[in-house]
Amino acid sequence: MLDSFRSNMKGIAFGIVILIAIVFAFSGIGSLSVSGSASDTAVTVNGEKVTELSVARAITGEKRRILRENEGLDPAVLTDELIRPQVVDQIIGRKLLTQAAKSSGMGVSSRSTSKILLGTPAFQGEDGRFDQDLYLYTIRNQGYTSGTFLEMLKGDMLVEQYVRGFIASGFSTESEIDLLASITEQKRDYYYLTLPLQASLDAIDLKEQQIEDYYQANKQRYQAAEQVVIDYIELSPGLFSATQTVAEEQVRARYEEQLETLESTTSRQAAHILLADPSDATLSEITEKLAAGESFEALAKEYSEDVGSADFGGDLGYTSGDTFPESFEAALEALQVGEVSAPVATDSGTHLIKLLDIQEQTIDFDSERGRIEQELITELTDVWLVEKLAKLKELSYNAESLAEIADDLQLTAQVSEPFTRAGATGISAESAVVQAAFSAEVFEDNYASEVLELGDDRYVVLKLNKAIPARQKALAEVKSTVIATLTNELARDSLATQGRELEAQVDSGEQVESVAKAEDLDWQVVLDAKRSTGGLNDEIKRFVFQLPATATADLVESFYTRSGDFVLVVLTDVEAGASSNLSPEQTASLSNAGVSSSGGRELQAVQASLLNNADIER
Repeated sequence: MLDSFRSNMKGIAFGIVILIAIVFAFSGIGSLSVSGSASDTAVTVNGEKVTELSVARAITGEKRRILRENEGLDPAVLTDELIRPQVVDQIIGRKLLTQAAKSSGMGVSSRSTSKILLGTPAFQGEDGRFDQDLYLYTIRNQGYTSGTFLEMLKGDMLVEQYVRGFIASGFSTESEIDLLASITEQKRDYYYLTLPLQASLDAIDLKEQQIEDYYQANKQRYQAAEQVVIDYIELSPGLFSATQTVAEEQVRARYEEQLETLESTTSRQAAHILLADPSDATLSEITEKLAAGESFEALAKEYSEDVGSADFGGDLGYTSGDTFPESFEAALEALQVGEVSAPVATDSGTHLIKLLDIQEQTIDFDSERGRIEQELITELTDVWLVEKLAKLKELSYNAESLAEIADDLQLTAQVSEPFTRAGATGISAESAVVQAAFSAEVFEDNYASEVLELGDDRYVVLKLNKAIPARQKALAEVKSTVIATLTNELARDSLATQGRELEAQVDSGEQVESVAKAEDLDWQVVLDAKRSTGGLNDEIKRFVFQLPATATADLVESFYTRSGDFVLVVLTDVEAGASSNLSPEQTASLSNAGVSSSGGRELQAVQASLLNNADIER
């Protein structure tokens, strides 16, 4: 629902594209949860509070961004503790910009936010129109009410407006435009030919003696690192809780103990007509129509400026008393089903509120059974873990055998797969385990390790089972690797020799066309290429534009591509770009680039000043 109520939100959006990216991020990754208190304060910026819930949302959003940009990254490494400092700094920066924008008299209209919301593809159904259900599902899945989401949007638009003011205030001089034009509009002519590495690879025909000789000369490359096998005992809550059940009598007894503290909840379904800045005449007109019997739903569709709810008769869904601003909730609670409130003012505007329905959620034994069972199992598990951990630490000290300890504790002693100092999989993927296994205490003195804490209430104690010394691998074990390595080296040497010969020929004055023809190679001619020219080999183009532009004669250079191909380049002409040759549109584009740079520097200075003068309580 558009323009409903004020809250805090993460990040700074610079344009509609960013907003849409945020929305797609919501719907694209659903494995991360948002948790935090809407009442606890995380940070205060110039007296304005930012809630823990706002920080939690921002942390979740940052995790999603990182995971989108780093495919295959383990989400487990993205802990809240790791991300929180950066996120809080971002929130503070955004809050300072928002405060500065408001102090400058800037504001965002409901119609502006409505236009963006209606045009956001993530909220559109199959027919391409705004879908209320899809909108609510998307934002609520991320812990937002319609009000808090729209206030986030409104705040981002306000900051964007403020930032764009600085960008627009920048300026670029004629000399700066000339300099930019000389770089961006520069043209270069060049020839090039390519010696593919694959052709050299295909030409290699290794003999057995070559393979043997290479292996003997490089035996140090083919060493099997020393390995260890460890015995270990792992202790974790899951070993106990997964096997536990709780008797019905215990669950019921706990329910009776908690009954007095369990409260039934009341949820109210609200609808509203939102007027951002209503006149007395408009309010009177709506009030009179309601009194005359016109439906609230029809009037919401006609008058409400909340685009998210207007088409649905102003329906805002259910609240348990903490969704909307205090004045809104108080007015809603005072109504009977079907009643409409007097005008209620919030930061978003003036509301006429209708109570549509009341739902009472009563607390009974069946509804609480699952929670209480888990609560009791958790308590038992905690006691079990503390007792087992204490005993494990006691028994493992100077232990001769972990098997005996495991029997005493009714746990299982396990044996790892062999692993090196680089670790492997399973238990040896834990760096603390690898470090302990190769420590002097375990590896040399054959003592059991201290009890290692791996996180998430996982504990491990380990002892050396056997050490496997480093050894020389036989040729038969590594022959395929030797062949691949030797083939690659010989092919690259051959390619380098051929490349140097071609380069020498062109350097001596021979035409690149003749050289290419003699070697049965294709040569390419590129004329009037700019840095922005598409359809060219980007790797070669980047190399060409890194070459000096002052050469009076043809410049002959070569390089190897990322794939190993040899490329011979002849730079034949460089034409400097000139602003006088630019179209008005191109001149304006370069001017805007200079303006953006100048305005950006000014904005940075303002941000630094705002931060230095801010009263921040973390």
